[in-house]
Amino acid sequence: MKKYILFLSVIVINLNILLAQTGNVGVGTTVPRSTLDVNGTMNVNNEINLGGTNSAVGNSGTVGDLISANGAANPTWKKFDLPNGYLDGLVLTASSLKSTTVGASFAGTGTGGLPYTENQALPASWVEITGVSEPTFRITKATNIVNIFVQTVAQVTGTDATGSFGCGIYIDDQLKFTRTGIVSGASGSYRILTLNASISNLSVGTHSYKFACAQRNVPVGSTLTIGQSQNTAVLSATMAGTSSSLKILEPIQ
Repeated sequence: MKKYILFLSVIVINLNILLAQTGNVGVGTTVPRSTLDVNGTMNVNNEINLGGTNSAVGNSGTVGDLISANGAANPTWKKFDLPNGYLDGLVLTASSLKSTTVGASFAGTGTGGLPYTENQALPASWVEITGVSEPTFRITKATNIVNIFVQTVAQVTGTDATGSFGCGIYIDDQLKFTRTGIVSGASGSYRILTLNASISNLSVGTHSYKFACAQRNVPVGSTLTIGQSQNTAVLSATMAGTSSSLKILEPIQ
């Protein structure tokens, strides 16, 4: 019995020496990097107390509280008031904002433009306004909504100034949304065009977005520009430019 007591005493002494030397305890690791280093999963069946001291038990928080990191300081419990159904809805996961004063110009030919249909490929007769296009954006969830908002200005000049046009949103070089317009009046007349498209459930992976415009009918002697000014006395370059926002909404869980 004395041998066993002596053996256990040696183990306890050696363990105390080890703890005194390192000050760290490791679970699943022989090289603990912190006071308590757990290398593996952890199962907690009771409360977690934060902010305790040697003389007082820490705060266990209240129902619904979440642990909030506090940099080098101690973490704290925080309450986040989320509306009912929040976790079942969609949240913004990515966004992009772009603008440009370089647009598209169409000299009048007096002939009608080519018809266009949904999901058609981007034809040569359409002019892309590259400054607001997004070559790459990523979808990570099967349920999603991609919202694209574009605002631009069409201006027409000429003795009999008039011109009709169409502008569209292309996803992966396929037409998904379009709006048409017409400008007529004195030389330099202009109008604002706004597109607001919501495209649902794109496939998971990488996609591209392009904004492009085409003439529908511009008479000979008229010139139609979209996204750029051709008469700065009436419309400045900045005011005539194109701005675009792309937002991706996906489930939070």
